[in-house]
Amino acid sequence: MNLAVVGAEEEIRYSENAVVVLAGIPGAGKTTLLRRLYPDGEDHGGVQVFDSERLRARWMRVLGPVPYAYWRPLLHLTYYVQVLSAMHSGPMVIHDCATRPWVRRLLGWRARRAGLPLHLILIDVPGEVARDGQWARGRVVRTSSMEKHCRRWPQLLARATEDPGQVVPGARSAIVLSRRQASRLRAITFR
Repeated sequence: MNLAVVGAEEEIRYSENAVVVLAGIPGAGKTTLLRRLYPDGEDHGGVQVFDSERLRARWMRVLGPVPYAYWRPLLHLTYYVQVLSAMHSGPMVIHDCATRPWVRRLLGWRARRAGLPLHLILIDVPGEVARDGQWARGRVVRTSSMEKHCRRWPQLLARATEDPGQVVPGARSAIVLSRRQASRLRAITFR
């Protein structure tokens, strides 16, 4: 894996079978980055893209009248079942906040079982900036949940820069991006 500057464009390169976990607190810009790099409904050259927001949007068409709080647990369960079921070959990009230890352990375990190298891209955004991002897109995480994500994030970030395997077991690398750097990223490629 390396960060390459090609002209004015930035690119992060991984091996062709890599699993990349795109992480950050809610509102950091993960979905925005994925929508820009991997537009919904397009062929991504074999890259599997998993974003719970895409699944939520599909379900919202049917379950919209039902309060999200009622079907959120089922949505998350379905999302992680889909991710883990697909994790038999790369390349993959997985949207996750990474602040839930059990999810990180599960992703690391599954990647190891499949023999896939796992890498982290962490979008580091202050909590108040992330909250503003949520308000801007009309989706706000519960205050208690957001506070928990924000409390866990600094430790997670410090551990990831020290040893990515402390964050997700078996993770080989971690790249930390500011929102500005993420906005300049033009490609995540697998070769």
